[in-house]
Amino acid sequence: MQERKRHGCLTTWLVVIIGANSIAALTNYFMQDELMEQFPGTPEWVITGLFFLALVNVACGVALFMWKKWGFWVFLLSSLAGVWLNLEMGVGLLQALGSLFGVAVLFLVLHIGKERKGWHQLE
Repeated sequence: MQERKRHGCLTTWLVVIIGANSIAALTNYFMQDELMEQFPGTPEWVITGLFFLALVNVACGVALFMWKKWGFWVFLLSSLAGVWLNLEMGVGLLQALGSLFGVAVLFLVLHIGKERKGWHQLE
């Protein structure tokens, strides 16, 4: 197989996905009590679920760096689950849907770059 080349926008977005979700995982783990106070009535399992989804998203970003197409599909599913958990936590609908923004940007950057399109290089 020919050498794969990643578009700069894709590389940048994957770094953002990995970084932002690493921070989200740490926040959900170390600031669970503060989040429970900020969103009263939130079940503890919701915060724990958001922590695990953030870890899943980090793994998806790494998988996409390794050219694995499943990383995109799992990222999409975990983002949909994140919408549900955010709604359970009591954030507004628009804020909850914000996690799908990351999927949309990822989809777009996977489809730019002519010969360096990421989507066609995924296995």
